[in-house]
Amino acid sequence: MSCPAHRHVLWMLTFSAMMACDPGGAGQTDAAVDAVADAASTADGDADAVSGSEIPPDPGPEVASDASTTSDATAPDDLTPLDAMTDADAALPRAEWPPPALVGGKRAAEVLVPASYDGYAPVPAVLLLGGYDYFARDLDDWVLLSERVDSRAFLLVLPDGLVDEDGSPYWNATDTCCDYYESGVDDVAWLSGILAELRARFAVSRIAIWGHSAGAFMAYRMACEDPKQLASIVSIAGSGWLDPLDCAVRDEPLSLLQVHGLKDDIMPFAGDDEAPGALEMTQRFAARNGCTPASWASAESAVKYVPKGTTTLWSYASGCAPGTDVSLWTFSASDHYPNFTPAFTDAALDWTFQQGAP
Repeated sequence: MSCPAHRHVLWMLTFSAMMACDPGGAGQTDAAVDAVADAASTADGDADAVSGSEIPPDPGPEVASDASTTSDATAPDDLTPLDAMTDADAALPRAEWPPPALVGGKRAAEVLVPASYDGYAPVPAVLLLGGYDYFARDLDDWVLLSERVDSRAFLLVLPDGLVDEDGSPYWNATDTCCDYYESGVDDVAWLSGILAELRARFAVSRIAIWGHSAGAFMAYRMACEDPKQLASIVSIAGSGWLDPLDCAVRDEPLSLLQVHGLKDDIMPFAGDDEAPGALEMTQRFAARNGCTPASWASAESAVKYVPKGTTTLWSYASGCAPGTDVSLWTFSASDHYPNFTPAFTDAALDWTFQQGAP
C-alpha cells in the first residue's frame, strides 16, 4: 500500500508539538492546543473545518483468534487482604493471585490493578491504545485514566503498537492506517490474545477498548474481528474501513462512543478518501445494534468536556439491542487533539461502565 502522506505527516507533527508544549499531559493546557493547531495549519493550510451546525440528520441504517498468552511478571501480593472478602466473593473462584502485572507474552502490555481488586469480585477492564507516533502511556498522560484506576475500580491495560522505521509506534488496523512500511504484523491476533488472557487470568466483568486516532482505528478493527470479547469501544478522532464490507463482523451488537472535534483536519469529521467520517461510523454501529434511525437526537452538554466551544451529545434513544448504546460527542472548537477537562474522562468512564457485558 502507499503511505497516505497527509495524515501520516500531520500525526507526527501535531502530537510531537503537543507533547513538547505540555510534557506532563498532552492536551491539558491551552498552550498545547494552540501549538497543535499551529503545527497542523503549517503542515496543511488548506484543510477545511466542519461547522458545529452542519451535522445532518441520520439517513437510516447502513451497514457495519484467540491466542491466549502468559507472563511470569506479577503484581504485589498485598493489593487486598483476604479478610476484606464478602460472603458473595467467597462463593466465587479466585482468579490468578497475585494478579499479573503484564499480559501479551513477549510483546508485553502493562496492567494497572485497582487497590480494591481481590481476585474474586469481577471488575471492568479498559485497553488504552495510543495513536500513530506515540505510546499508550502518552495517551494516558492526556486522558488520565491511570489516576482513576483505584477510585473507579477497573483494570487498565496499556498495549503498544510495534515501532516502524521512522521510530513511530503504529497499528496495522486498515489498509490506510497505519502499517506504512507493510510489516504485516497481526495486531488483531495479539490484541485478541490479550482479551482472552484477561478473562482467563483476572476476574473481569466486561472489556472496553479506548483509542485515539490510529488507536481508535485499531479499536474499530477489533470491533470487526473479535466483538464477542468486547462490551464497547470509545473512538477519539478515529475511523475504520472505507468499505464497510471489509468489516468482518457487522451484525454483532456492540456499544460505540465516537468522540470528535469538528475542526479536526487530520481525521476530518466528515471523512476523506481514506476513511469514513464520524457520523457514518456512528450510523454503521446503529445498524448493527438495530437502533431506530428516527430516534437520533442531540442535546448540548451542561458540563464542559473541553474548555472552548460547544459540546453536543448525540445518541439513539430507542431500538438499540439490550445493553448497548451508540453515541457521538462533538466539540465545535476542537481539532484532532481536544483539550479534555477531567469531566470528559469521568463521563466517558461512566458511559463505558454502563455498557452490558458480552
